[in-house]
Formats: sequence, C-alpha cells, structure tokens
Amino acid sequence: MILPLSYYGSAVLRKKAKPVEKVTDELKKLCEDMVETMDQNHGIGIAAPQVGVSLRLFVLRNYVILEDGEMQLTHPQVYINPKITIHGEDSEVDVEGCLSIPGIREDVERPLKLTVEATDLTGGVFVEEVEGYKARVILHENDHINGVLFIDRIDPKIRKQLDPELRAIKKAHPAK
Repeated sequence: MILPLSYYGSAVLRKKAKPVEKVTDELKKLCEDMVETMDQNHGIGIAAPQVGVSLRLFVLRNYVILEDGEMQLTHPQVYINPKITIHGEDSEVDVEGCLSIPGIREDVERPLKLTVEATDLTGGVFVEEVEGYKARVILHENDHINGVLFIDRIDPKIRKQLDPELRAIKKAHPAK
C-alpha cells in the first residue's frame, strides 16, 4: 500500500524517533508499504518519519554498477534501530534531495565510510561496512530518525535562499 508522505513542516520530521521494541507482523507490513511508497515516488531510501511513523527504522535500495556501466537498484534493505560509526575523516560533497522536500536538491558534505549495526526483519542483528553513495543514503535516512533534514546540513546562506521554496512546500502540503 502506498503511504502518504510527510512533507517539510510536519512535526514528525523534527522528532527523534522511538526505538522499535520488537519485530512484528505489523512492522513487517509497514516496511513493505514503505518500500512500495519509496519506489512509487522514485526514491532510493525512506525513513519511517517520512510516512508519519515515529520509529527508528528506514529502508533503502543501493545502486550497483553492472559490467556494461549501467546502474541497477538492489533488493530493498531494512535497517531497524541503526547505530552508526564513522570511519576516518574523508568526506565528499554531493547533491542530495528528499521525498519530504520535493523539488529541492543541494550539495551536502558527508563522510565516505561508516559501519552500521542494525536489526533486520527476522529480528537478527547485522553489521555492515559501507562506503561511497550507500553511506550517504544511510546517513541521510539516519538523520530522518533523529529529526534532522538534509537542508540543516547545507551552507546557511543557501539555506536562507531556499526559504520561499520551503514556505511553498508547507503551503502545498499542510501538516495534518
């Protein structure tokens, strides 16, 4: 089922989400619906607060570069109650956008390497060493479960210039 998105201005996007206590059938259905919602909206990641649910959970698809140079999305991955450790000081600036802030894309600096420990839908804990674009997506979605938006990480002057667009998003998508 496609879930309604929470847009800029919605209070749920600014709250630190609650930990998931237990993997239930209801949680599995939420994850399935989040993947469907993400795919329908042409996203590569989505966090529970973006669909109005204040839980420490996100889903994503990674890009894989095939032998012919084409990019392909992987099967969806679920990260429940993630804990992230950043490795090294190397970072990279790249353009980010967000399903909850449509039409705005800006440069954000993010670390290149990290380790994420999370729970999957079987209730098992996994640890993953990640670098590059997937690390960026994980950090972006992890920000969501901490009440942080990518626009909080951009140059303050550029952020100020975006105010009219952000007000327009609030007006077009009033918080429920």
